[in-house]
Amino acid sequence: MSWHIVCLAGPEDRYSPETAPGDETLVVSLDAPGSPYSLKTTIPDVLARHGIEPSTAAQDLLNAALGAYTADVRVPRKPAFDGWTRDLVLHLPVRGNGWSDGAGVLTRLLSFLTGDHWTVMTRRAPDSYVPLRGRVPRGGALELSARAVCLFSGGLDSYVGAVDLLESEGNRVALVGHHAAGGGATSKSQKEALAALRTGYPEERTTFLQLWLSPPKGEGRASEITTRGRSILFLALGAAVADGLGAQSLVVPENGLISLNVPLTNSRLGSLSTRTTHPYLMSLFRDLLSAIGVDMDVDLPYRFLTKGEMLAACASPLLVESGLTATVSCSHPGAARFAGMSPNTHCGYCVPCLIRRAAVSFSGVPDLTVYATEDLSRPLTGDRGSDLRAMGMALDRYEKDPPTLADVLVPGPLPGSDEELAAYLNVFRRGLDEVRSLLNAAG
Repeated sequence: MSWHIVCLAGPEDRYSPETAPGDETLVVSLDAPGSPYSLKTTIPDVLARHGIEPSTAAQDLLNAALGAYTADVRVPRKPAFDGWTRDLVLHLPVRGNGWSDGAGVLTRLLSFLTGDHWTVMTRRAPDSYVPLRGRVPRGGALELSARAVCLFSGGLDSYVGAVDLLESEGNRVALVGHHAAGGGATSKSQKEALAALRTGYPEERTTFLQLWLSPPKGEGRASEITTRGRSILFLALGAAVADGLGAQSLVVPENGLISLNVPLTNSRLGSLSTRTTHPYLMSLFRDLLSAIGVDMDVDLPYRFLTKGEMLAACASPLLVESGLTATVSCSHPGAARFAGMSPNTHCGYCVPCLIRRAAVSFSGVPDLTVYATEDLSRPLTGDRGSDLRAMGMALDRYEKDPPTLADVLVPGPLPGSDEELAAYLNVFRRGLDEVRSLLNAAG
């Protein structure tokens, strides 16, 4: 069975694909207010507020990401033949050129990102289609110029990335954040990280474009919680802002250990092995931009640094120390409320928390972060302890047999020279050493 994700461009688009018996269809109405299949979003208004008009190519890319993201969160995995891998066909209306090659690149990108079987089929958008423009403030659009656009998730890496950019750039840096329906924890972490950032830099240099999106649900359709496709939406939003501003680069601040995301155990090759900023994914994204005619650099400045090395090398140690507790690294910060703690409290034992704690310890920055589980020497039972146990198993295995390039290649191919491949392996080794030091100290 295949799912057909039918993106309709504007209220007059009547496209309907041919489908096989048993196939399902999910309609996504783009720029068609009032349609039951429309996305609810602040994207047009936020862009209009800042006078940002993406090019046709960048708008096509954003529409593709909106369709793919909707599919990822609305098409269930459970009915798939293996309970995981979905067959997804994205029917995409486009106005720009380059999609004869771009469709193939996007197909490979989405397949790698979400672990599904994707096919991207493009067609010319109706001549009547005009992307929806948001409301311009009564006093006119806010003046905004920026040489760089930085993804700003509310996490520690994006915070450090913003600090380093603001220290090096004489002009403004545009920060782009995204959250979904019910994303209160994500939205809160972004705002608190922004407030910490603005203790060191004025608001006029730290323009924050926080974009909200809720895909159409359809009747009786539950949300799929394995939102791997969020990455393409975040990248496309950043690219649309950078393109509309004429910025030179889109900066994706993520440390090398997390980007590689080598599975800790063989059982984690599936749902627990995400590829959000994997080097191969980023290479495909650059290829996609080139194919469709979006001209910008996509920069991952920390791809060869561990999280601890990022913190230690940050251009403003004082801002790292003062802003540390404003950022959130935990993979499930909302879970703390079940223990009677405030939302956005770090659990302390998931993989991102372990890497964060190890990094802060390595850097020497005082860690005032509140962790629901402070003591890592006490065994955790059930699912709560699965990440900690997996990390311990991986560290034991690699202590006996040090990791090789073959281990680093398990999540996917790595583009680059021999020197770059060696650098990826070394950052993986050093990242593990940081976590090993943390756990050894915990006893």
